[in-house]
Amino acid sequence: MKNKILFISNSIVGKNPGISGGESRFIELGKNWQKKGYEIHLMSSESGKILCEKMGLKVILHRIPSSYSEGRWEIIKRTIQLLFYVPTILEEFKEGIVYSTSEQIYDVWPGVFLKLYRGKNIKFVSAVHWLPPWFFWLRKSSTWLNSMLFLMSERAGLYLAFVFADKLFPVSKDTFYDMKKNMILGNKIHIVKCGVNINEIEDIKKKVFGRKGESHKYIVVNKKYDAVFMKRIQRVKGIFDLIEIWEQVVKQKNNASLLIIGSGIDENEAKRIVKEKGLENNIKFTGAVYSAKEKYTYIMQSKLFLLPSYEENWAIVIGESLACGTPVITYNLYELEEVWEDSIEFVELSDISAFVDRVIKLLNDDNLLKDKSIRGQEYIKRYDWKQIADAEIELINK
Repeated sequence: MKNKILFISNSIVGKNPGISGGESRFIELGKNWQKKGYEIHLMSSESGKILCEKMGLKVILHRIPSSYSEGRWEIIKRTIQLLFYVPTILEEFKEGIVYSTSEQIYDVWPGVFLKLYRGKNIKFVSAVHWLPPWFFWLRKSSTWLNSMLFLMSERAGLYLAFVFADKLFPVSKDTFYDMKKNMILGNKIHIVKCGVNINEIEDIKKKVFGRKGESHKYIVVNKKYDAVFMKRIQRVKGIFDLIEIWEQVVKQKNNASLLIIGSGIDENEAKRIVKEKGLENNIKFTGAVYSAKEKYTYIMQSKLFLLPSYEENWAIVIGESLACGTPVITYNLYELEEVWEDSIEFVELSDISAFVDRVIKLLNDDNLLKDKSIRGQEYIKRYDWKQIADAEIELINK
């Protein structure tokens, strides 16, 4: 089987596409596998190629219809369009590894068709990120309709992958246990991890702080921002809780500054609320940031990383923040507790008052910040992308 890997990632849209954890994950894997001599292919729109190349991954694109509009209905349209573009990918990619980057139906069924059509010439694997609850109306910070559509797409893709994929890769122990509860069992299932680029971050850290050999010291100077948030700007990622949290922080610290990195379907609404609340001098939006140096520099220049998200699996951004020496405060999702243990600060889900108190406490105590920073940098050493990519390609090729 030739050293070719086709990533299927069909939810990337927009002229300046946002970056989710799932997209960061496959791009980092692809960069590492490319160094090992693999030819990297991508089934996506032009937006997917733009995102990959901005993040340093050169791909051979197998194009589906491009669209620069964003929104939830765009994904539904994209799913329907794929029915007509699967025959094209069947002819263009004849052998190698096919990697569905999520368990959503729009990423899985092209892989299923390739596996059925090409047989032993294709090794088909799929990542599994997160299983929404069957009682979809119980999801917080999401509408009834969005939750139902998400569940239908996710379960359809997951069960198809379970039947036809050679291997399934749940991206955490909790996702693995959720799969077992849904009767998805067997020796084709292997728990995998996410990671960070430790050496790259260490090099940037030395340049930002202007010192050598002190990468594990928490240095208070050069901190331009009190806090930073980096995720898709979306309700379920806590963007509206974040604005409310920061409004309360500003009442106690008038000049408190928050940097919001990213883009997403609720970005315009978030900006409108910030303007209505008169917080434009305290909350700045950067848009999507693709440069690793720029992204890590922003995080290093911030005292805290805030993530009041309602749904996560691994949250790669937490690992990146710890490696940058920036302590993290987040809601206590059990998926995050299993991965990050006591390396980050947890607050009860949706408890905005407690979140504010924790922010103020840390901002007012440099010694506590230093302790949290050093602890996080030590903890993250176990999650280096190169080691994780090496282990995963070995699993695929077994």
